[in-house]
Formats: sequence, structure tokens, C-alpha cells
Amino acid sequence: MKSSNPILNSKTLTKSRHSDQAMTLGGTISKTFIALILLIGTAGYSFYLTATGTLNSKVFIGCLIFAFIIGLVTSFSPRLAPITTPIYAAVEGILIGNISAVYEATYGMIVLQAVLLTIAIIAGTLICYATGIVKVTQRFRSIVFGLTLGVFIFYLLTMVLHLFHVPVPFIHQSGPLGLVVSLAILIIASLNLFLDFDLITTSVSQGAPKQFEWYCAFGLLVTIIWIYIEALRFISKLRN
Repeated sequence: MKSSNPILNSKTLTKSRHSDQAMTLGGTISKTFIALILLIGTAGYSFYLTATGTLNSKVFIGCLIFAFIIGLVTSFSPRLAPITTPIYAAVEGILIGNISAVYEATYGMIVLQAVLLTIAIIAGTLICYATGIVKVTQRFRSIVFGLTLGVFIFYLLTMVLHLFHVPVPFIHQSGPLGLVVSLAILIIASLNLFLDFDLITTSVSQGAPKQFEWYCAFGLLVTIIWIYIEALRFISKLRN
């Protein structure tokens, strides 16, 4: 199967298959755990700083912009993933810790609930993928990609409306419509895990180069962060 990703071109794959530098499933898992440890570590520190009121808002905005840039660089330059993924994980941790502290101060124990829900979603999707209950076909990829693109366009339009002081209440407020929207977005975010799992298994079977382990870890990390944030939003609306 051909891939549009430059790191998965036929010449590179052929070379990797006949060397000890091909990516492995175990290597990808270990890279993902390293990224998650960095994320959790900086998130915990950021959570503490936010809770004590010592996290500068300018630092948060700076980290937000930096994380966005690093994310784009990693997405379009997979070969840089061994360098950019750990940096992205650490910076995103600062953002996640701040957001979590704000939600925790408002709702109490919501962070633990969101973490448990995120873990449950990861476990559930992994089981469904590993057992073949859900098969990632080209049609499935197209549908998930279209839904994901729709969500980001939706959020972009929401931000533009917010700039013009036009409220979109079902995004941030509770109520039946708000719950449905949050649940739908959480489901779409969760479906992206199947694409991540499929990318990993396909890349391993094709003999992708070793550095692609970090790129796959990056993809998983982005999806897990998205699921966690949506879990926070969904649970907060249930609380209301």
C-alpha cells in the first residue's frame, strides 16, 4: 500500500526492512510512554502553579503558540519527530495542567473522572481494533477525517463569532443540546484512535524507519489530549 507520507516512500521502506533500524510495535509503545510521562510531569507542575496562582498568563499563551508551531512542524516533517515530540509533550503538559486546575477548582474531582474516562476510551477502542470488531477501511478513514475536519471548522467558526461577541451557548453551557454536541465531539475524537492504531500497525508491517516510532507516538499523544479535553467538557456539562 502506497503512502503520501515522504517517510513511508518505497525506497525508504525497502532499506528499512533489511536493517535493524525498522520501527517496531514495542519501540512505538515505549516512545508513547515517554511522551506521556513528560506530559503528565509538566501537567502536574503546571496544575500546582495554577492552583497556587503563580502561573503567568503570558507563559500559558506563549506555550499555546509554541505547541501549535511544534505540532505543525512535526505533522509536516516526521523525520524531526524524535526531537519535536518530547518537546511538544512537555509544552502541552503545561497547557493541560492549567486547564485541569481551572476545571478542578470549579467542579472538584472532575480531573480524576476525565482521566478515568480517557483511559476507558483508549482501552475500549484498542480492544475493538485488536479483535477486529472495528476494521479501518478507506471508507472509515474518509468518514473520520471528514468528521474531524468538520469539528475543527466548527471550532474555528465559534472562535470567529466569539471575536464579534456573538455567543454560541451550546459549546460552553449545559443543557440537552450542549450535551449532545459535547458527546458527538468526544466520539469523533475517540474514533481518531482507530486511525492512530492502524497507522502504527501498517507502518510496522511495511518496515517504516525507526524514527517513525516517535511520529506515531506524536499522533497518539495529540488524540489522547483531545479526548481528555473533550472528556472534561462533557463531564462538566453533566455536572451542571
